[in-house]
Amino acid sequence: MISTIVVAVDGSEHQDAVLALAGEIAAKQGARIVLAHALLRAVPYGELYALAERLGFLDRVKDELDQAAATPVMPAAAMGGAIPVIMVSPETLEHMANEVVASARAKLDGLGVPIETRISDKAPAEALVEIATQEKADVLVLGSRGLGRVQGFLLGSVSQRVLHEAPCACLVVK
Repeated sequence: MISTIVVAVDGSEHQDAVLALAGEIAAKQGARIVLAHALLRAVPYGELYALAERLGFLDRVKDELDQAAATPVMPAAAMGGAIPVIMVSPETLEHMANEVVASARAKLDGLGVPIETRISDKAPAEALVEIATQEKADVLVLGSRGLGRVQGFLLGSVSQRVLHEAPCACLVVK
């Protein structure tokens, strides 16, 4: 029997399909859902901005994102040096995490199952494996690809790593 489902949420376009499938399983099994999110540290500023706009919370984080854009950091010459890097504060990333998780939770409201949230400051794969372990998950549901610079792989590097390291069954949603 499935009693705990950990669901990876990052605000990506794949998230709705992940939530729909996880919600359906949870409702049929009477399982609790744990929404798991890793702070979006490696996600470029432009994608963060687009994410906030797509999920409808740009108005609540726009000032914070604009402040980060106003103070870019010049990278070392070894990294190309000519393009400034925009560093988003940990507080802004936490604010965005709370918004992403709230958006995901709203899509699952009405299922009649318990929903909990966990936010981690670790790399996404490490965070998901750790949360699944701590929550004694029966199933971990995640998208085949999420947010990030490199797209086009058949299976994203996060989902690939999670499949190898997770302590439970994994369901990868396309």
